[in-house]
Amino acid sequence: MDEIKLFFLICKRKLESKKEALLILSKELDTCQQERDQYKLMANQLRERHQGLKKKYRELIDGDLSLPPEKRNQVNLAQLLRDSREKRYQLSEEVKELKQRLVEAQGDNKLLRMTITKQRLGDEEVGIRHFPAHEREDLVRQLERAREQNELLEHSVKSLTDELQDVQAERDVFQQKAHRLNVEMNHIVGNDEIRFLDMDALCMENRYLHEHLCQLQEEVNLLKTNLVKYKSALECRKNSKNCGKANSSALTGVLSAKQVKELLLSEENGCSLPVTPQSISDLKSLATALLETIHEKNMVIQHQRHINKILGNRVAELEEKLKTLEMSGLWNLPGGYEHLYLYIFIYYYLSFLFILSFLLFPLSFPKKRSTGLPVEQQSSPEVQNQDSEMPVFQGRTPSASNMEKPQQKPSHQQTNIQPQTETPGTTKDLTTVTNEEDHL
Repeated sequence: MDEIKLFFLICKRKLESKKEALLILSKELDTCQQERDQYKLMANQLRERHQGLKKKYRELIDGDLSLPPEKRNQVNLAQLLRDSREKRYQLSEEVKELKQRLVEAQGDNKLLRMTITKQRLGDEEVGIRHFPAHEREDLVRQLERAREQNELLEHSVKSLTDELQDVQAERDVFQQKAHRLNVEMNHIVGNDEIRFLDMDALCMENRYLHEHLCQLQEEVNLLKTNLVKYKSALECRKNSKNCGKANSSALTGVLSAKQVKELLLSEENGCSLPVTPQSISDLKSLATALLETIHEKNMVIQHQRHINKILGNRVAELEEKLKTLEMSGLWNLPGGYEHLYLYIFIYYYLSFLFILSFLLFPLSFPKKRSTGLPVEQQSSPEVQNQDSEMPVFQGRTPSASNMEKPQQKPSHQQTNIQPQTETPGTTKDLTTVTNEEDHL
């Protein structure tokens, strides 16, 4: 009888537990139905929104007939793009929220099933697979963080791919532009074959030629001023001859350097000149001539120093260019050896010119210049022995032969212009140059 009562109690408890389980299942069923109804409502709302967006899109496509077509298209497209972006953002947020709620509902359903099976079977091993509440919350947080990081990484990957495509497009455009510029530069330079040109070298060459052109213009201006001075002096001398001034002192006319030296030595020995207005004017003209020659020599030295500075800058730029060529290994490209040999040849050539000009011109000055003499002094033997000496002019009066020489060979002087172009006060005899080179 006791056993029957115990069995009846056990059955009663089982029945109560099953009733509770059925109640729980019915509640879950109700909640699931409610969620289903909510999802259906949301789906209907989304469908209605979609239909409304379609209508708006069609209305925007049709547009207002009062506006011009270009303005209407711009307004329609801008408004449509703005609305679509806002709605896309709202829909993405709603989808995220629904996904999160779905995951939570699935976890709750799994937990309820596990508790029901545990109560039904009384199996303790089933509960081992169930996580505690705090661990489950931690796992959910970790999953949410991982999902957010994954979304951020996907967004960054998309943005980087877009930037990469833009950079590749720009690179292609610049490559095509560089190729066209290279073809044009080869055509301008006159190369038969299409090869890679060094723009830095061309710019450096252009800058050097520009400085050289400025230097040549300054020298041409100096030559013009000297030519005007010589012409005026020659006209003054011709006028003085025509006026009949034959009884002039010893300082009038053309005096060589040897005559000036003898005159000064005789003055030191006691043979002084007579104090006359003519001698004073002759001494003044001699002093002005010497001052002009000194001024011309100073101008020549300044020009030569400027040329040496330009050549030094040129050599420094070529050294930097050679260093960059050695570091970058551009001689491995087609035509690289030719460019390298060309730069080496230019480097040594300019360095030789720089050293030679630095040694010769600042340290030595012109001593002799072959000039013609007037008719009055061609018969004297002293003047015939002094044909190779530099004359000192009264008022810088040149001879007729010196005025004819620049007019006879202008093309030869123009073709043989070098960086060390000599001015009229710097023409040297070949013997002096060779002697100075041997001395150095």
